[in-house]
Amino acid sequence: MKYVTIAVEDYLYLFYQRVGQNAGGLSAEKVMADALFKLAGELSCNAIYKQNNKGNTR
Repeated sequence: MKYVTIAVEDYLYLFYQRVGQNAGGLSAEKVMADALFKLAGELSCNAIYKQNNKGNTR
């Protein structure tokens, strides 16, 4: 497993911390990791969709 360190503004960390608290006590780091994972999945799906529909002009 690779570990990545990112710098975020205090207000952004507080936002994710509060989201985690409201989600049952998740850490801010877990919420951020989940959000990034979900975004990566959505971007991958969009890229696959665009590639599969390349050249389709209806």
